[in-house]
Amino acid sequence: MTVRPQSLPGLWLLLAAIPVAALPHAWEQPPWVIAVLALALLWRALIHAGHARLPSRWVLVPLVFAAGGLTFSQFGTVFGQQAGTALLLVMVALKLLEIRSERDMVVTLFLAYFVVVTTYFFNQSILIAAYSLVSAWLITAALIQVHGGRPLPFRRLARSSAMMLVHALPIMLILFLVFPRIPGPIWGSPHEDPVGQTGLSDRLEPGDIAQLLENEATAMRVRFDGPVPPSNRQYWRALVMTDFDGRGWRGDRDRPEIPLLPGDAGDIAYTVTLEPTRSRYLPVLEFPASLPAQARLLDNLQVVQRDRIDSRVQYSATARLDAPPALPLSDAERARALALPANAGPRARVQAGLWRALHGDDDRAIVHAALELFAGEPFRYTLRPPLLRGDRTDHFLFETQAGYCEHYASAFAVLMRAAGIPARVITGYQGGQWMDTGNYLRLRFADAHAWTEVWLEDTGWVRIDPTSAIAPERIETGLAGLFADDADAPAFLRRSGLPWTVQWRLRLSDWHDLATFRWESLVLAFDPERQRELFARFGLDATDWRSVLIALGVSFGALGLVAGLIALARRPADARDPAQRALDRLSRRLRRHGLAREPHETVTEYTSRLLRTQPDFAEPLTAFNEAYNLLRYAALNPSEQARQERRLRDALQEIRPGWVWLTRKKTPGLAPASIPAPR
Repeated sequence: MTVRPQSLPGLWLLLAAIPVAALPHAWEQPPWVIAVLALALLWRALIHAGHARLPSRWVLVPLVFAAGGLTFSQFGTVFGQQAGTALLLVMVALKLLEIRSERDMVVTLFLAYFVVVTTYFFNQSILIAAYSLVSAWLITAALIQVHGGRPLPFRRLARSSAMMLVHALPIMLILFLVFPRIPGPIWGSPHEDPVGQTGLSDRLEPGDIAQLLENEATAMRVRFDGPVPPSNRQYWRALVMTDFDGRGWRGDRDRPEIPLLPGDAGDIAYTVTLEPTRSRYLPVLEFPASLPAQARLLDNLQVVQRDRIDSRVQYSATARLDAPPALPLSDAERARALALPANAGPRARVQAGLWRALHGDDDRAIVHAALELFAGEPFRYTLRPPLLRGDRTDHFLFETQAGYCEHYASAFAVLMRAAGIPARVITGYQGGQWMDTGNYLRLRFADAHAWTEVWLEDTGWVRIDPTSAIAPERIETGLAGLFADDADAPAFLRRSGLPWTVQWRLRLSDWHDLATFRWESLVLAFDPERQRELFARFGLDATDWRSVLIALGVSFGALGLVAGLIALARRPADARDPAQRALDRLSRRLRRHGLAREPHETVTEYTSRLLRTQPDFAEPLTAFNEAYNLLRYAALNPSEQARQERRLRDALQEIRPGWVWLTRKKTPGLAPASIPAPR
């Protein structure tokens, strides 16, 4: 049905729902896409208000081709997440300018649902999920108004829309759990950023990790299945760096894979929820005893997976309490772990030579001497390390003598190599914030850490953390213990002595992180592996379509049963008295035989008519008539009333016509029986 644009019901609500649904795209789409949508909304509002006319097809058709051309010129395609979403938004904008009927409004509102769905291409946070529910609620309210005909109060529309969404939630939950999962991120990853988002790069230079200290965003969350290891055991190994060019360290590449050596029953079990890194490494607690199926253990004890981590992932692993047996160090690997550029660290080489001359072949004594050097004055651990010039190692060791974890790890490794001890640098995370409310460990970007490993002939690779010598509280209590009283430290590290506004902001941040952790662990991390585990608990196979059909049938059957029970429980109480309910029940029972009670009949007239048709039921019909009239019109005491109610039920139970009732005919000439009226 085509109507005047000004008289379309619900159009104002549609014009409010479209920008609400499209708002999250304002941060993801080119400005011209949002401008086109805004201009179309304004134009449509003027049309609806009667201040402008609908554009003709000679105007709309060129606009459609222009929108497609702009999209193609911007993205080089009209397909894919970014380009497809942009094209959808501009087509919704143009659809607004041709709405002439209720059908056009319905089509536009369904396109708005797709706009809400495309939001998840770019962001799957719990805030976006909540916002998308608001958008869907408003679109559904507009849809109800379109089909409502006459204008309805917004309160009624809002309530009806909210109830429809509530009723849809159980169905959504069933489909989420049972419908086959697609391997990998269902929404994909539109951003092709080559830099790891957790702040760890495959190249490390002094000052890199110190720059992350201001970043309080979450990098990973860890839930332990048993006792939580102490802070000084929480080294999350991510990248191993062996190659040194005089300025910085580069991550190892193309390392061979080695088999995993199992631990024992005392291993530490945990589950990690890792934010996207755009890299392949998986941070694991040293040292790995078991790994997820998609992970591989390299010979430098770094854990990687086949595909780049472009979306949030969750994986479970265990860590052994002791270091695994040492692998033999090949000559090539030894030479690589001892290599120093020819002009790197001349003064450091002299210092290392003095230690070697003093301690001879005792490598452990040389390691101990280097740690004593860092533990003494004037070396200090600082948030604001000075800028290094010239040879960075020498400038740090003999000039500034102030730095962050990567300064000490890099300088220590150079000293060890200069002394003839193979060494390499490890980056990862250490410490973190324990969240009592959710019982999990939260590791921020700021918790990134660097330490060193040295090769000792009788032991193999041994972790040496120079930070434990210069600032042991960093290892024992984390960053919060190290910088709690430092006025220059970020607020999230100090936590005390802050204005109440900052303290509330930090509390809100913790609550938000808890909600995000629940959302990520229960929803976003529900991958095919977890779905298979869920099906296996009920003896089903998630990869078998018959198991999926069984799960769907049982789930929807249970949902229908629950809905029926709820409807039955919410059924309004019957206000009729027992006698009237019994009479209505008798009338319904006999309706299919053409013997329903007429509205004008008294119970005595009705039972007399029944007796004329079927005299075999004279006794129960007479009892029914008497009990009914006594219950309705006589003043009975409680015991007599209970007796008459029981008599009425017994009589009703006996009046059950069968097939004989249908075949029996009235005998001609037989005087009709009658039931005496009550006294």
